[in-house]
Amino acid sequence: MKITKILLVDDHDITLHGLSVYSEKVNNTQVVALAKSGIEALEWLSRTPVDVVITDVDMPEMDGLDLLKTINIDYPVVKVIACTMHINTWVLEKLIKNNVLGIISKSSVKEDIEKAIQGALKGEPFYSQDVYDAIVGGIKNKPKFISKYDRVLLTKRESQVLKLIADELTTSEIAAKLCLSINTIETHRKNLFLKFGVRNVVGLVRRAMEQDLVE
Repeated sequence: MKITKILLVDDHDITLHGLSVYSEKVNNTQVVALAKSGIEALEWLSRTPVDVVITDVDMPEMDGLDLLKTINIDYPVVKVIACTMHINTWVLEKLIKNNVLGIISKSSVKEDIEKAIQGALKGEPFYSQDVYDAIVGGIKNKPKFISKYDRVLLTKRESQVLKLIADELTTSEIAAKLCLSINTIETHRKNLFLKFGVRNVVGLVRRAMEQDLVE
């Protein structure tokens, strides 16, 4: 079985050590590099092939959000998971809209890191419970979670699921059509709600139509 190579990024040695310990407990994973800033992480990526980057958000020189944006452009096959102790709704929104494939809080790393890594490898975003609660709270308390002019970035699979939702297919029908499990479709549906900042299918389709993503 292929070994998943991981790059860890955090500006604190203690956190890096903890992330390394928990990451290598996941089956078939190997931590190949440790970086203390976004710039150092990009230097590693330029010479070391990795599958997953797990990064802090709040760092000097280059923060986790800017690192995510750069990886999306220069290393699109690399999966990025954010690990943060600051559950800031605005930052979470930005991470999600830039296709982060997981957000876990530092208080739940031990319990959630395996789920986040496995989800990222399958293209299924994972959020620790406190992160998810903060995002949903932001949607409830701020109706304009995103502006209709604020472009939402979707993966190829999310675009497929979105169009089938707009065509009024049920979760079971979408799963059968795409040859995926119902749980996988539910994960994509949940992530679409979060990315568009909506709470139901009607809101999802309306926002998607505003951005000409569905007809």
